[in-house]
Amino acid sequence: KEPVMLVKGKLLIEDTFDAPDIRKSWKTSGDVSVADGTLRWASAKRMDKAGLTPVMIKPGGVVIGDHILEYTFTYHDELYRNQIVYNDEHGHAIIIELSPEFHHIRKWPDQNILHRFEEFPDAAGSSLQPGRTYTVMIEMRGSEIMVHADDENFLFGENYRVANAKSKLVVNFERGEGTLDSIRLWAATPNPEWDRKRTTWIAKKQTRPQLDAAIDSEFDFKFRVANMRRQLRDSRDPEYAAIVNETDAYLKEIRAQYSFSGGKPTRQNLAAKKKARQEDSNYQQMMKKLAELQKSELAYLQKHDSRLRKAGTSNEKK
Repeated sequence: KEPVMLVKGKLLIEDTFDAPDIRKSWKTSGDVSVADGTLRWASAKRMDKAGLTPVMIKPGGVVIGDHILEYTFTYHDELYRNQIVYNDEHGHAIIIELSPEFHHIRKWPDQNILHRFEEFPDAAGSSLQPGRTYTVMIEMRGSEIMVHADDENFLFGENYRVANAKSKLVVNFERGEGTLDSIRLWAATPNPEWDRKRTTWIAKKQTRPQLDAAIDSEFDFKFRVANMRRQLRDSRDPEYAAIVNETDAYLKEIRAQYSFSGGKPTRQNLAAKKKARQEDSNYQQMMKKLAELQKSELAYLQKHDSRLRKAGTSNEKK
């Protein structure tokens, strides 16, 4: 398998798990062990993640820009998801999730601004099967990202946060068990052929398994909300811009009175927020008004996509 957007440069990491001690190169989590040239992982339930992080890719270590990540894995029974997490200077940036039900790329809500939007550069159905070995190749070139397991299971999208320098990388598996046979990371340079091939890959999206809303209605809702927000912002819809501007202004007003609002979820900020919700009548009233603004936004989104269910989200909770 060869990359399509990039050309491989310097090999930054290579591990085929021939040595049982990987602690010098990797920070591991969960039930992970190495034997017979494979890394074996097991996860008893959802949120019980088995994973690894390269020691060299961390705050204060090597920072990666355009790159290629390739790893080969097999899952032997029920898998909830294979998740790849990239952090930039603001924390979680790009999260990739592959599962037997559906795949997606997610742009994490920006932590450096008050009005935070999550975005989904791409999502698709899945045909992953237990017992089959998959070599996943992830390419990040500028703001574009390609995730490729095979010709049916791939993702391609674009988001400004993809282009940010990455200071942390995590590869994990959630629920079930399986093996990781190899993992490699290259620095990379642009492939001059990519501009010609891009339209072909966009067209190939029509041949993938389709995303089934019935599989995960919560994700379907988030995906539709994120897409509609982006469409309305990109088209400079004046009514939507007015809703966003009003919410932006109100979030700044809340932040001016409560420094924890919109801040990092530190123990101190979380404790202060909890106390304000329980005891501060002014904060409680401000939260009610913010909820009304968010309901107004959702109502406007529903006018443009009737399939959106009634539900609410809160930027204060993110």
